[in-house]
Amino acid sequence: MTPHEAKQLLDKYLSGNATPEERQIVESWYDQFSNEMPLSDNNDFEHLSEELWQKTLIAAKLRAKERKISRFWPAVAVAASITIFLLAGIRYFSTQKQSPENRIAQHSHPIVPGNNKAILTLASGKQVLLTDEKSGQIAKEHNATINKTTAGQINYIAAGSDKQQEFNTLITPRGGQYTVVLADGTKVTLNAASSLIYPVKFNGSDREVELKGEGYFEVAHDPSKPFRVKSNGQTIEVLGTHFNINSYSNEPYVRTTLLQGSIKLIADKHEVVLKPGQQSRLDVKGDGSVLMSEVNTDETVAWKNGLFEFKESSIGEVMRQAERWYDVDVNYSGKEPDIKISGSMSRNVNFSGFIKLLEFEGVKFNIKDHRVSIVN
Repeated sequence: MTPHEAKQLLDKYLSGNATPEERQIVESWYDQFSNEMPLSDNNDFEHLSEELWQKTLIAAKLRAKERKISRFWPAVAVAASITIFLLAGIRYFSTQKQSPENRIAQHSHPIVPGNNKAILTLASGKQVLLTDEKSGQIAKEHNATINKTTAGQINYIAAGSDKQQEFNTLITPRGGQYTVVLADGTKVTLNAASSLIYPVKFNGSDREVELKGEGYFEVAHDPSKPFRVKSNGQTIEVLGTHFNINSYSNEPYVRTTLLQGSIKLIADKHEVVLKPGQQSRLDVKGDGSVLMSEVNTDETVAWKNGLFEFKESSIGEVMRQAERWYDVDVNYSGKEPDIKISGSMSRNVNFSGFIKLLEFEGVKFNIKDHRVSIVN
């Protein structure tokens, strides 16, 4: 992608000749960039092309002076890719130069992003496809009523006492996410390809659920009943707080990030207390060690806020997220390309827009239906 090609795309937008995909890219990028680097005079696209391009050229020259790397894109090309690809701040680093030609099958229907969908399995074994359910009461189990709201989440309302413990399971498929409010008021949002097992009502002296995949928890405060989340070799114990757990089985670590309050992590011989802004990383595929670090929590929960966030992420990390959100199968006909990616983009773009992140770096794709092969 050359500066001239990037400029052409902006010109296509201004002339009204851009495709829907191209318009979405420019507008998503503009929303972010205009907040970070306001244009002088009027914030409109008539001023955008020239003034923005000057800013990116200046930024590119500064980066060229700051970094001396043997294999680095020409500074202006980096500026072009930043401009054209959605959000400011995306940088690409690669150790191998690759052909920009991609073989992508033509689709009658584009690969679209995920949306609000899930399957609820009741204690009786009955399954409810929540996507198809209208708002209102969808089930009743013992003394608990399950309602679907107009906002597209399910709420549990418990009444009376019931010693019998019944469990429900909420499953989000690839390409789906969903939010549930449990009987105690705890709110859980599941990312794609995840599941949560939980009681219809919390009886006894504690509250316990089991997570697979990724979930964001806003735990209702109850000092008399600790809240516990079991996930892939660890248990998180809290009283009331906000935190995120990423425990996908195809990821090398279980990452737990605390946003508010305090939580205790228990894993094998380890017991660690997290403070807000900290993330624990449990090495489930190695020695079982737990590492602690300070993180940007906005990046961790970006998925919940409709964004992809990458920070020096490998192609493997990026494409595992793509598999879950776009319901595609990815394989590599050769070694995984040695590329690190940093930046943000909307989770609402079609897959064709998503892979521009890699196309700019010259990665080859063979795509047929929902099967994606990356050629190195």
